[in-house]
Amino acid sequence: MNKRQKLSFVLNSLIFLITVFATVSMIIGFEFMGEIKVLSSASFKAFKYFTVDSNVFAGIVALIYMIDLILLSKGIIKELPKWLSYLKLAAATGVTLTMMVTVFFLAPKSTTTYFAYFMNSNLFMHLITPLLCIISFIFFEPAKLSFVESFTGICPMILYAFYYIPNILLHLDNGKVSTNYDWYGFLFAGLNTIWFVIPIILLITWIFALCLWLLNKKFDK
Repeated sequence: MNKRQKLSFVLNSLIFLITVFATVSMIIGFEFMGEIKVLSSASFKAFKYFTVDSNVFAGIVALIYMIDLILLSKGIIKELPKWLSYLKLAAATGVTLTMMVTVFFLAPKSTTTYFAYFMNSNLFMHLITPLLCIISFIFFEPAKLSFVESFTGICPMILYAFYYIPNILLHLDNGKVSTNYDWYGFLFAGLNTIWFVIPIILLITWIFALCLWLLNKKFDK
C-alpha cells in the first residue's frame, strides 16, 4: 500500500469499528452520555431510522474497502474495482445527509437541547462517522467517476423512501400524518406537502453527492 492507501485503511478501520460499537450500543440500549436519547430505539427497531441504516451501510462498505486494499497489497487484485467507488460515494452521501439534516433541521427543533441529537450512539452516527466518511472519500479514495455516475449517491435515500413513505401513508391518523411514523418530521406541514418535500430531499441528497464527487475529483488531481 502507498501512504494514501494506508491512511484510507486506517480511516475505514475506524469507521467500521465505530459503526459496530454505535449500532450494538443502540440495539442493547447502552447509554454512556446520560439518559437523553432521540431518534433511538432499543432492539432491531433501531433500523427504522435512516441514521442507523446509512451508518451500517457505511460500516459495511468500509469493511469491503479494507478487504480490497489488503487484496491489492497482496497482488491478488491489480486495482480497486469501480463498483467499490459507487458504494463509497453512496455511503458517504448517506451519512452526509444524516449529519446535515440533524445539524440544520432536527437539532434546532429540539424540545430539550440542541445537543440531545449528539448523545450516546448518535454522537457517532450523527457526527463522527459522517465526518470520517467524508474525509476518507474526499482525500484518500480516488473514485474516477463521471458526472452522471454521481447520481449513484442518492440510491440509499431512494431505497429508504420506499419504506418511509408507505409507512406514513399506512398509518394516517384521521387522514393526518402521525408523528409516530413521520419521526423525522418532514411532513410537519401536512400530507399534501409530500409532493414537493420528497423531491426536495432527493435533490438535496444529490447536491451532497455532487459536492463529494467534485471534491474527490479535485483532490485526486
